[in-house]
Amino acid sequence: MRLGPLLWFGGLAALLVAVEYAVVHRADFGQHPALPPAVAFDLLVTLPALFYFCLVRRYQLPLNTLAAAVGGGLALSHWLLPNADLPLVAWAGRVSAAAEVLTMGYLAVRLRRVLRAYQAGRLQSVDFIENLLAAGQPVLGRLTEAVMTEVALFRYAVLGGWAQAEVGPADIAFSTHQKTGFVAMLAAFGGLSVVEMAAAHLVVGHWYPRVAWLLTGVSGYSLLWLLAHAQAVRCRPVVVSATAVVVRVGLVWRVAIPKAQLSSAMLLTDVPTPTPGLLNAAKLLFTTPNLLLTLAEPQQVRGPYGLQRTVCQLAIYVDEPAALLRQLAQ
Repeated sequence: MRLGPLLWFGGLAALLVAVEYAVVHRADFGQHPALPPAVAFDLLVTLPALFYFCLVRRYQLPLNTLAAAVGGGLALSHWLLPNADLPLVAWAGRVSAAAEVLTMGYLAVRLRRVLRAYQAGRLQSVDFIENLLAAGQPVLGRLTEAVMTEVALFRYAVLGGWAQAEVGPADIAFSTHQKTGFVAMLAAFGGLSVVEMAAAHLVVGHWYPRVAWLLTGVSGYSLLWLLAHAQAVRCRPVVVSATAVVVRVGLVWRVAIPKAQLSSAMLLTDVPTPTPGLLNAAKLLFTTPNLLLTLAEPQQVRGPYGLQRTVCQLAIYVDEPAALLRQLAQ
């Protein structure tokens, strides 16, 4: 997905909100009766229009996503104009309440479809993320990768400790975390992050309480990512089936390589020299790769939020590289 339109919307929306904030906090704001309706118009009409032209049209999003922009504009209006008795804001609030009820009903129906598709997918595959993406694609379209990445994040972070390894009955699994310091490194990162988060909250909160809470939220989300990634690495090992080798690296990289497309597989003793078309997937395991897979044709490696990489070589780590090589040679 191209980031240009998203960055344009973010920049223009931030500029619009900054201008409205400056106008509302002018010393003579209350002396100009035309200013409050103008500010409300910009937030309730101009902001959704920017959302439509920058994002909905460029990314071909459903029109119902405009409700998010209108809701955001309404929230900003109540924040910047808390005491203003404006018909535009009042009518927007009524429309927003009605739209919220309709949206909840609509989402309930769509969620039911996703759940049914996911249950059907589980009969064919044990891979949670792949089943989730397949179930969400007909309903969410271009939003599937972003939404389902967040769903997978919370699932592995909250329930990952009780989840079983995602390995089919005919698959041969190769773990990627038992013989490295992966778990210890994540635990160290997590502990340091907690200390840093607490210290930053206390220091920044002394002068800027809202900024402190924002930084705490970002740090908390990062900790959630670390926890989810750790559980996903355990649940999603590299597997070899009758026809393919499936490389999965926690919440991040995943690719299924048909055995017929695997040109060679060799042991590594050091990090390979970076070259175009080479992906070192072991970086996110905080270790050195011990296998280099060379592909006969370029393959798409998928990542979170729709990220993709085209690779010709894939450097990976498994706990038993010799056993994996023997399995691929069969």
